[in-house]
Amino acid sequence: MKNTLLLFVCTLVTQIITAQNINLQISDSETKEPIDFAIVLLPDHKKSFVSNEKGIFMIDTNKYKLPLKVIVEQFGFELQEITLQNATSVYNIFLNPATEVLQELIIPPANAKIKERTYGRTNEGSGNIQGQMNRFDNENKDSGSEFGLIIKTNDHLKRLKKVHWHINGITFKRAIFNLQFYEVENNKPTKRIPHSEINFSINENQKGWLVLNTENKDIYLDGTKKIAAILKVQKIEFRKGENEGNLLMNVGAATSNIITLRSNIYEGWESGPMNYPFYITVDSYE
Repeated sequence: MKNTLLLFVCTLVTQIITAQNINLQISDSETKEPIDFAIVLLPDHKKSFVSNEKGIFMIDTNKYKLPLKVIVEQFGFELQEITLQNATSVYNIFLNPATEVLQELIIPPANAKIKERTYGRTNEGSGNIQGQMNRFDNENKDSGSEFGLIIKTNDHLKRLKKVHWHINGITFKRAIFNLQFYEVENNKPTKRIPHSEINFSINENQKGWLVLNTENKDIYLDGTKKIAAILKVQKIEFRKGENEGNLLMNVGAATSNIITLRSNIYEGWESGPMNYPFYITVDSYE
């Protein structure tokens, strides 16, 4: 009898705790398809998060009390602001596609000479410091943290061909990243350059140079001698029984390209004279 009563109490407590979680389902208002890795902002708490690949994000209302202001946005869509008033299990949020053109049609100059060039740091070791470039745990794995390199290029039109990133190892199971390019002012990213989405994953066996072929995406970079190549964390999966992990890379002092990062959207970009092995290969129209 005592065991039965204890089981009933435990089940009741579990149901009460579960009821405090609100699932946001974020979808495209036109297609009704889920929007993967949408940005979820809690402005009153200065927190930013990323939904999963099915457009779902869970809010713990034990931690973030109702009523709760929530802003949902994604590149290419109009942002939407709502206030969660009660602990409904699921809130369906539909984002409207943005009216402006995301990526203008670019026609390379007909008479230009095409030269293949590389920009960034191509050396993976040699006198650099191997360290924990990023540490992830349950507090920051969904925060949408971003890090990257500010890279010196030229001022010609450039078509992105490949992206190269050297990783010494990871101590979590799997991660999904999004690569974004920004214009730069005062050594900090400013305006995002419109281009096709570049999502990719790495797993616990990843080591050495990771090469992303982007030739079929028709991504053009122009108008600045500096660009920021930013890696945004979309999702982290820890190993079974663990709740933290590290991304390992060789970090070294920089003479030109520098590291920039921020822990979430509400934090300012921090830049410093360091870099890590990362470079891009482009066709430069000269």
